[in-house]
Amino acid sequence: MRWCDSVIGTKMSRDELKTVAPSNPENSEWIIKNCILPVDLAYDVENDLWAKVDPLTGVARVGLTDVGQTAAGKLQVVTFPRAGQRVGQKVQRGKAVALLESAKWVGPLRFPVDGDLVAVHSELTEHPLWVNLEPYGNGWIVEFLPDSPLPWLSGEEARQEYSARVRKTFRSVAGVNEDFWCVHCNDWDDL
Repeated sequence: MRWCDSVIGTKMSRDELKTVAPSNPENSEWIIKNCILPVDLAYDVENDLWAKVDPLTGVARVGLTDVGQTAAGKLQVVTFPRAGQRVGQKVQRGKAVALLESAKWVGPLRFPVDGDLVAVHSELTEHPLWVNLEPYGNGWIVEFLPDSPLPWLSGEEARQEYSARVRKTFRSVAGVNEDFWCVHCNDWDDL
């Protein structure tokens, strides 16, 4: 099942959408202003990235959060400039390993800490919308083995930071302050 299929038919009024922690009592996710945030991930709230670290290998799979994919808009291009050449090699903190591009935004995905690049999700070059449609599934972007623990938030601390972040208004493309709400694939008429 595609990630976006899980939210089809769940359109609610803004008054009905409230922070819940977690929305599924068995563990799975928080929903904050229609933004889905799985409980078991680590988050770089400022850069709208998530990571899931394999407890056996230590490899971190990284992608754009639901908040990030909404803010970026419908992705049109994902590229891995020279990253494919660097798989298996050390990459320094701050180096860009992917470039994400929509009609209104271009942004690099940068390494959060020094580490070894394990894999790039090269299929995204042909299917960039996977980042929008399945941000926590087939929309992952890179995998790497960090040299040190990720300095990202998890658990209740992550929920609180994201809750505070999405409650702020933002300056829209039209130049007006707007309230932020995550948009999922079922909200796009032209997919």
